[in-house]
Amino acid sequence: MDKKLVHYASIITEWFDAFIKRRNSGPDAEYELITDTDHGHFQVIRTGWRKDAFEYSVVLHFQLKPTGKIWILVNNTDRLITDDLLERGIPSSDIVIGFLPEYMRAHSGFAVA
Repeated sequence: MDKKLVHYASIITEWFDAFIKRRNSGPDAEYELITDTDHGHFQVIRTGWRKDAFEYSVVLHFQLKPTGKIWILVNNTDRLITDDLLERGIPSSDIVIGFLPEYMRAHSGFAVA
């Protein structure tokens, strides 16, 4: 794997780990990190019970493409994750807001693809 991809994967994993530690995983809910570094996928999921119903949700999902771009595919939080990535040295040209349509990405200040 290219040095840049290894570096970005490390940044993503560290950020996701810190995010999970800040969450209160109690007896009814748990946050977990799922990584597939061979294919460049990083997810945080939440599982747990609300009353008598089991809940499963994808909280965050990033894909690190072979081109060196980080695609933010899901962000079901109130955090501006892009700010955190920029603070960690990832340039805006390597961040794609993947859940936005391409015509909107052109106005985001980040990469289109």
